[in-house]
Amino acid sequence: MTTWRGMTVAAMAAFAIGCGESGPALVPVSGVVTLNGKPFEGAVITFHPDPSNKQGLPGEDMTGPSGNYKAMTKGRSGLVPGKYKVVVTKSLIDPKKIPESFKDDPFMGQLSVQGPDVGLGKGKPDPSGEIEYRFDREIPPEGGPQDFDAKVKTSVAASAEKSS
Repeated sequence: MTTWRGMTVAAMAAFAIGCGESGPALVPVSGVVTLNGKPFEGAVITFHPDPSNKQGLPGEDMTGPSGNYKAMTKGRSGLVPGKYKVVVTKSLIDPKKIPESFKDDPFMGQLSVQGPDVGLGKGKPDPSGEIEYRFDREIPPEGGPQDFDAKVKTSVAASAEKSS
């Protein structure tokens, strides 16, 4: 009976170890995001799998002080190889300026900072309160660095740099 229990415990332990990293195989993907050639800190980079990338899963990260990122998929490092639609976004609103009463309501918080004229041609250049860039990219089977340089007009770039 003791031998049977020992074998059962060993089989369960082997099964548990084998189930640690579930999901498709991921390859390492990291890089630098720049805005007009300068590090783009605090931007969210999101990888959305193209419909042709059948096993692809969304991945994302936030850029660091040097614009650096490391793509993560469901808490795991890396992406499934294949084609992706990449979106880089950053809020133009300084979270410190949003009144405490609007912390849980991004739309009202944004209006409280930008004013009611936003969207009527009198407010900031982007009424959504964020800037967004889109790229198409194919992640090779071995992964590797993927750098992105967002180009934007000087007035919006200045707004983005001031909010950093």
